[in-house]
Amino acid sequence: MATRLRALGGANRNEALEFLARNPVENLFLSAKIATYGIDRRRLGNVYACDRPGGVSSLMLDGGTVFVAGFDAEALRAFVGQLGPVRRCSSILGPAISVLGLHLGLTERWPGTWGKVSNVRSRQPLMLLDHPTEIEADPRVRQLTVDDYASYLDASVQMYTDEIGSSPFKYGGGYERFVMQRLVDGDAYGIVDAKGRVIFKADLGPKLGDQAQLQGVWVDPALRGQGLSVPALAGMLHLAMRRYPLMSLYVNDFNTPAIRAYERLGFVEVGALATVHF
Repeated sequence: MATRLRALGGANRNEALEFLARNPVENLFLSAKIATYGIDRRRLGNVYACDRPGGVSSLMLDGGTVFVAGFDAEALRAFVGQLGPVRRCSSILGPAISVLGLHLGLTERWPGTWGKVSNVRSRQPLMLLDHPTEIEADPRVRQLTVDDYASYLDASVQMYTDEIGSSPFKYGGGYERFVMQRLVDGDAYGIVDAKGRVIFKADLGPKLGDQAQLQGVWVDPALRGQGLSVPALAGMLHLAMRRYPLMSLYVNDFNTPAIRAYERLGFVEVGALATVHF
């Protein structure tokens, strides 16, 4: 049987989750979305499977983020054709080899649309912590609440702008709602100083079962280099891992200080992702 591209629907939810569960840490972003929303075009986007003689070889989410799961060179060619010349996403995310192959195919075919990027993070080590960290926790870390919204929003905007190189508001005003929802869901942790300012924050991103992904780590620039981040992260992990004992993250490979900090906390590298931001 030749490679076949197939659009998935609501009835394929379990099939998709079973495929994604083969690499649960790598595929957490898409697994969590499908587990929450099902395969619903309005809430998630379109999901496509590439079928081979042995079964599904790769999945792709075509949504606000394009996410590729699994690696199959023939599937990437099919995904390029399916995405087409009109870009609707703000980023591409997934295993490094798949993301870079997909983006190369898209830019070769439609350079005017897919070649205009904000940045390409070509290798982001994927790291996992599956046991309590031994680092002593900063006792000031707590779950942030909606009362911390204003300062938490400021910190989140600074973190995003530093990381991506552009404003989170460039696509409209949805970022404020996104930030508030993290507070409402109890997925934001931080240290608030005596003036009510968030000086450290770390967030939970995708969550499914017993695992979650650490995202959005930020320290007030005036306090960097003072040994704050590792104890603060230890405090966040002590709290968050009561809910999710498997904690993963991905980090830019050029951010050596962050990688060393995560290693001190007990994280080990288990793979590599890549991200293309538009």
